[in-house]
Amino acid sequence: MAASQTLLRTHDGIDVNRSGHGNTTIDRILECAVALNWNGLSQAEETTAMQVEYRTGPSHALEYLKLWSSTTRGVWNLRCEYWMQSTSGHESGATFSGREYSGDFTWMLDAIMQHQGAFLPGSSDFVEGLVQIARPTDTDLVSAQADMAEAMDRIGSHLR
Repeated sequence: MAASQTLLRTHDGIDVNRSGHGNTTIDRILECAVALNWNGLSQAEETTAMQVEYRTGPSHALEYLKLWSSTTRGVWNLRCEYWMQSTSGHESGATFSGREYSGDFTWMLDAIMQHQGAFLPGSSDFVEGLVQIARPTDTDLVSAQADMAEAMDRIGSHLR
């Protein structure tokens, strides 16, 4: 996806940032989910970028992620959080800042987070990850739709 700012990585010689059968990274599938739901997630037409930050646990599974949007360079607004475990400070699942979101992003995010083992980790070298996404082009959306459909089919979920 041209809109992504993630670094290209390889895993056993395979380009893991591109679509394929079973070799999609968690970074790529999160990027696809954001791109496919861009209009519903952006608070304004002026949203120029979004980023997903996440933290992994000892098993390299994501413990939580946060989605941020930006209309002004260097200024980020929290849009959504997803926590795998509830604590006294937050509940498990997705919560949105500012307004409720009723699109497919919640469904996609839940499927991705509950089936993390179906995706290659973003990097085993770091406990924190960051995926930056620019406003997707029509070509980006076609690619994201294909990658998301393949991933959802593989984990037994179906796109709505």
